[in-house]
Amino acid sequence: MAQVWIDIEDNDNCGYFPMQTFEVRGIERVASSVVLDSHANVEGRCQVVGWSDDGVCEVRVVAVGDSGAGESVLVYGGNHGIRLRSYKIGGEWSLFSPEEFGEPYMLLPSLVEVEFIG
Repeated sequence: MAQVWIDIEDNDNCGYFPMQTFEVRGIERVASSVVLDSHANVEGRCQVVGWSDDGVCEVRVVAVGDSGAGESVLVYGGNHGIRLRSYKIGGEWSLFSPEEFGEPYMLLPSLVEVEFIG
């Protein structure tokens, strides 16, 4: 059974997050960024990228087992998690932008709309 392991060391994007393991239940898709229908901290659609030691990196999306929901969609990125912002905001990604924020990963309902870019 395939698994995804997420282990985020302390960093400026999202801080420390202890290791999490998820059981893969679908085909992983990789993109330069994804657009989600919504997120609690973003009004409307939001853009998500992976974040690493070097900044922006690939973001990955895969269906995983979830003890509460049965199945969920896992969105994860580099060794520093993921970074999110409103879809309306353009330009370069930055840790210093007040319109962006970091998360270690996102676990979303299985029916969430995901648009792959790149």
